[in-house]
Amino acid sequence: MKYVIKITVFLFMVSCGSAKVAELGSETAKKGEEVSQRAIDLYRSLSKQSEIEKAQRDRVKILTNPNPASMTIPDTKPQDFSEQIEKRIIAYRQLLEAYEYFEQLTDKKYSEKTEELGGALQESYNALEQLPDLPDEAASKLGSLLKKITEASQAKKIKEHSLVFHHLTEVYHILWEKEKAIWNAYLDRVYDDYIAELNTVKSQRYDAKKILELYDFPYSDEAVIILFYRLEQREKIVAHKKELVEQLNDVGEMLQELSTAHEKLAEKKITVSDILQALKEIENLLKDE
Repeated sequence: MKYVIKITVFLFMVSCGSAKVAELGSETAKKGEEVSQRAIDLYRSLSKQSEIEKAQRDRVKILTNPNPASMTIPDTKPQDFSEQIEKRIIAYRQLLEAYEYFEQLTDKKYSEKTEELGGALQESYNALEQLPDLPDEAASKLGSLLKKITEASQAKKIKEHSLVFHHLTEVYHILWEKEKAIWNAYLDRVYDDYIAELNTVKSQRYDAKKILELYDFPYSDEAVIILFYRLEQREKIVAHKKELVEQLNDVGEMLQELSTAHEKLAEKKITVSDILQALKEIENLLKDE
């Protein structure tokens, strides 16, 4: 009788443990979907920067030309990152799809559909592998991932798949942090250089009366009105750049927390509080946007 009771208690504990793993896996998958989408949205914003850079440089060329009546319409050729950005959007779309299948794995109704998840993870792996100039650190971690994807697909378990996502998001995070410096330098050129170039525009090019139609400045001195207008424009440019830089930092942090949540979920004995803390950090960063 005691033996039966022990078995019953053991099975109950295993059932409860499995339910908690499924619940945490589902929450982690949802956060993974949101982080993937946030990265895609940010890449789309970055893809618009070349158009912004072109418009700004064309504008400055007109404003600083001493004889604009004789000039042709400027046509600046900005640096084009569209090909690189599109490849990264594809990679994050594949990651998003993998998370959608991972969320299904945590639901008993779809828990047997591991083949689709394995395929999505494979596509995510392929998208990363095909990226040119993949950092050595990311490439080395990517190399052992295929075997882990196969093992997880065979095991059909949440923990095994969470381990795969841990290593996969680790690669995404490494890549993001390595490329963040490139994007920051690019944004410096697009916005800081524009501010510097605007400072070379002579005050005579501005119409104080027109400015007062747009802004309610309580001043009568035309030079002061023009200076306040220029300050207003500078603040807008700085704020827009700051928003993009903060988003770059936030996505990097979210990827790191996501990788941590997966690592903790894959442990033999999970610490629920550690996983919840990582998910909470992601939620806070998502709200900051």
